[in-house]
Amino acid sequence: MKKREQKDSGENIILFPGLEKRLIEKGLEAVRLKDFKNAVLYLEDALSLDPDNSEIHIGLVLAYFESGNLHKSKKLAEKMLQEDIGNYIDIMELYLMILVQLGQYAEIITAIEGLLEEKEVPKDKYEHFSTMLAFSRKHVHLAPIEIEEQEDIKEHEHINFFAVHDQNEQIHIAAKLAQSNIRNQLEGIEEYLRDQDGQYFFKTILLNVLAEHGFERSVLVNKGGRKKQVIPADMHNWDDQKQYNEIIGVLEASISQEDPILYDNTKEIIKRHYFLLYPFEVESISSNALAAAYHRLVTNYFGLEISSEELEALYEVEEREIQAASEHISALEEIS
Repeated sequence: MKKREQKDSGENIILFPGLEKRLIEKGLEAVRLKDFKNAVLYLEDALSLDPDNSEIHIGLVLAYFESGNLHKSKKLAEKMLQEDIGNYIDIMELYLMILVQLGQYAEIITAIEGLLEEKEVPKDKYEHFSTMLAFSRKHVHLAPIEIEEQEDIKEHEHINFFAVHDQNEQIHIAAKLAQSNIRNQLEGIEEYLRDQDGQYFFKTILLNVLAEHGFERSVLVNKGGRKKQVIPADMHNWDDQKQYNEIIGVLEASISQEDPILYDNTKEIIKRHYFLLYPFEVESISSNALAAAYHRLVTNYFGLEISSEELEALYEVEEREIQAASEHISALEEIS
């Protein structure tokens, strides 16, 4: 009877003294041991007993994240930011990490721009957030574009390819060309391809247009002063390039299991760069050195650090090789 009266009273009864502390300890220990399933169970119970504890919130955000419950992790991190639970900048960094994994780069841009506008970024974090903002803007800028059905280009219409600078417009023009008779555009396309100052991106998609039309005459491609004669109909796709696939293979073997987020984001940058380079590759630098340099680049974008010694051991290359590769990659980042 006494037990029934206690239950009906609606009071929260802690059956064991120190239960909350014990749940936190077991939950955080499970996170440390990478037992994320049990970490979630312990920390959810702890949070129900102490809903304002920032330590529990952070542990649970990480446990959700590492166990693959990204949307729960994001929702809880948003709650912490809205209710000012924990250190705001530290939680924002966690939140951005989750958004990166979800591929929600537009939300990253909104969050960081808000921080910068409100001047809430500490000096020692400013470069990190600015770099991540630039990184996210590139992802959004190059996101797949839904192309509506295009009208054929009129037979006597001549396109001034040098006057088209916006990449979205370039994609739409390429889509029209792919389904039109391009006989009257060939002179303009070839002129653009051999000109040193044309945009790398536009040249690649124009090459693809020629390949789709089975163009069998040799054309000169000039990218940044590097020249190459190619027959579009005989060319492999840009993602069939030997060096590109070697770099991806090295990265996959080195970091895809240990850090899939780093691997996925590094792969996206490499894809962007090799699309721009096509039909060229980086000369005189090994695929291992390039993989190491890309690893360092994206690690820096995330505001993290990796030592030269770690990279040398992981990729079996010397720092001077990594530096040489980094110089090439920096040049590509500037034009991408």
